[in-house]
Amino acid sequence: MREVFGIVKSMYDSYNGTGMHMALFFACILYLLLQKKEKEGRFLFLGYTLLFFIICFFPLTAKIIMKFCIGEGVYWRMFWLLPTSIVIAYTAVLILMEAEKKGRRLLLFLFMAVMIAMTGTIVYNGSMFSPKQNNYKIPQDVVDICDIIEADAAAGGITEKKLITVNDLLSFVRQYDADIKMPYGYNAVKGLKIDRANAGEIFRIMSGAEKNWEALSFYGAMEGCNYLAYPADDGVAEAVSSCGYEKIGSNAAYYVYRQTRDIQSWNGQWLISQYGGADGNPLMFYTMRDIMGHVVVIDGGWKTDGEYVRQELKKLGNHVDAWFITHPHRDHAGAFCEIYKNPGKLKIDNVYMVDMPSPEQCLASAPWDEVEVYEELFAMDIQNLTYVHAGDTLNVAGLNIEIFNAYDDYVDELSDDLLNDGSMLFKVSANTESMLFCADVGKHMSDYLLEKYGDRLKADYLQMGHHGNGGLKSDFYKSIGAKAAFFDAPNWLIQDTSGRYTTMKNISVMAEQKAHIYSFATTPNQIVLK
Repeated sequence: MREVFGIVKSMYDSYNGTGMHMALFFACILYLLLQKKEKEGRFLFLGYTLLFFIICFFPLTAKIIMKFCIGEGVYWRMFWLLPTSIVIAYTAVLILMEAEKKGRRLLLFLFMAVMIAMTGTIVYNGSMFSPKQNNYKIPQDVVDICDIIEADAAAGGITEKKLITVNDLLSFVRQYDADIKMPYGYNAVKGLKIDRANAGEIFRIMSGAEKNWEALSFYGAMEGCNYLAYPADDGVAEAVSSCGYEKIGSNAAYYVYRQTRDIQSWNGQWLISQYGGADGNPLMFYTMRDIMGHVVVIDGGWKTDGEYVRQELKKLGNHVDAWFITHPHRDHAGAFCEIYKNPGKLKIDNVYMVDMPSPEQCLASAPWDEVEVYEELFAMDIQNLTYVHAGDTLNVAGLNIEIFNAYDDYVDELSDDLLNDGSMLFKVSANTESMLFCADVGKHMSDYLLEKYGDRLKADYLQMGHHGNGGLKSDFYKSIGAKAAFFDAPNWLIQDTSGRYTTMKNISVMAEQKAHIYSFATTPNQIVLK
């Protein structure tokens, strides 16, 4: 309730502005309260104003109005119902009528006019008005952009035009050319919910300081957006051209592009997303999605991340083709346990896990470990469950998956840390690119894996072992040849200088390889696996 009151108070302060108009209004209310004559008018204005403030500022009624009537974003319009101008004018007339002499009335009138002028802001000033740029009274940039699109569409026989552009132009495009559609309207800027998940992702990218043009291109294809207008920048033009956008025109401020890739060209490519947790803890949660809507999930994080994971999967259609649990530690399998107990509308076709030794055997080898989530997972009756082993190959909707590490007798010979070193290390391959997921595999396995698989481990992208803290040896990471490295770690772990963690060392190792570094600081981090 305190939060609701704070919202109303903030909007009231904004409505008041910097002038003294509301102070004059309350001075008139006080005058009417002390006025013995005109009881009917006094009771009308005083009663209405008092009732308004009770309803508007009382948290319960305010919350009801926000939720069921006009919405929180425009609650400030409630203050339009205050009879400020009427009360001021009514009070002024009463005061003038009480003056018997014309000269006195004239002086009072002039005094009131000056007071009103001094306590407000003149409407006709430079800050309120600007010269019109065209007869449509909308930004000329919008006119230019729409005209460029219409000319290009006419020349190319394109009948469906759907534009992605910056938020500042959203409300004007449809005013000028209703034939040009957009994935969302200006309501998105006001914070209102966007119904379609792909459109919501486009808005998220366009609202961010750093633009992921690959991900934007993917979501644009899913939404059928074939045009892009963005502030003129040759660096951006080069970046978007690699994502299929061709520059078709420009004015002084904007470049306009058309997407030249058709939806079929995305076949066999996957958008991989790395997510961070809400609690500031290391965890592992990835999704992989192709243009046909197939979804693969890797781990999910802690139990406390269960609802977050559930909502993300709801955005993706509530259908998971394959869910990989790399190992049963709580920061990897906890969310899955929470969701699988009550999946609701979520459908999971297949689950893949490592056939670990029992929780008791794991604790016998590593007494310091924890197996609470593993015991819960161990007791579950998971349908369509497949245990994977080193050397297995899988195919999920065209995505090729090679298993390089999973618990077996050789892990016992090399390590006591069975849950980490026995976790699933695997590579996913699309048409021409691949990504290696190391889960929590550690240094005891480095030499063995390098010797056994060699160049087969090479990949374009790399998920760092054990969140980048500890994990595999430096020479293992260097041998992968990855152009980007994903650290499943929050800022405190990434930036630690105490020497307790090895995250910064591993960041240096990958930076020396000229790999781009991803962490929870910028999640969701997304790449298109070509």
